[in-house]
Amino acid sequence: MPLLFLCILCFIGSSFSFVPPGQITIKTIRNQSSSSIARMSSSGTTTSTTTTTTTNPDPMSLFQTTPVLTSAAAQLALSAAEQCASTHGYKVTIAISDPGGTPLLVKRTDGAFPASYEIAVGKAKTAALFRKATGALEDSANVVEGRSRAALLSAPFVLMRGGVPIVVEGDGGGVCIGAVGVGGVCIGA
Repeated sequence: MPLLFLCILCFIGSSFSFVPPGQITIKTIRNQSSSSIARMSSSGTTTSTTTTTTTNPDPMSLFQTTPVLTSAAAQLALSAAEQCASTHGYKVTIAISDPGGTPLLVKRTDGAFPASYEIAVGKAKTAALFRKATGALEDSANVVEGRSRAALLSAPFVLMRGGVPIVVEGDGGGVCIGAVGVGGVCIGA
């Protein structure tokens, strides 16, 4: 256990430049039961010494550069959704979340019913975590020609249309940086 703890500390230290670049030497002393290499000291105790040398990796090679949804971008998404709702006369709640589904901005427009807050936040969270539109998840849960994914209904997610992920396209495919959830639009409206 001490060896594992020491290795983790050295890795963390070298990864975040707490240890000067170059080489790290790790020395551990263990009792005979945990090592097959042992020698007897003059006092009669058995010890083992292991030395491992490794080269520090470049700390930046351990991380990926990922786009993030800024406050300004979240505000733009909220404004665009609010403008669309106003144009169509919808009384809704709009939620903008980060990629983990945590709300960044939420706005309940005049006349939106109180439960629309929870629904909008749930749709944004679901779209962010699944990284797909909640309408596709709703379609998976609905029975069509005797087939469905009814197990989705017991999951703690909102499986109704109105949640979409915000995706930034890049070299390695799209990266979900957040989601928009809208609650309060009546079916057929």
